[in-house]
Amino acid sequence: MANWNTLHIFGFGDVQVITKDDGATKKASDLTALQPVVDNVWSKKPADSKITTKEFHAINIFEGMFSDWQPKEPKVEGFRTPFAELDATLIQALVDEVLMVVPPVVEQKVPTKKA
Repeated sequence: MANWNTLHIFGFGDVQVITKDDGATKKASDLTALQPVVDNVWSKKPADSKITTKEFHAINIFEGMFSDWQPKEPKVEGFRTPFAELDATLIQALVDEVLMVVPPVVEQKVPTKKA
């Protein structure tokens, strides 16, 4: 179910989904579906890549097109992976989690006993 256009995973801790009409941003630390997507994209790193650490500036995933891993290491080239080589189920789970609307917590008053 493609309900998004672009997924940005920022190294500073935010994850953003852009849809046709809107989008949402959430803190990476609040997302349970994030790490499997990062691991999936990382697993596609070419053997000749000069990237030496899994730290990233950003991972951009364009639905149906490709992912783009931008390393945090200065002067090191990132890599692209065709979307078809990625696990679309993992990506969709992350998109759904970012787009999920969390209802506000409503404080309930506990009735007090009258003496």
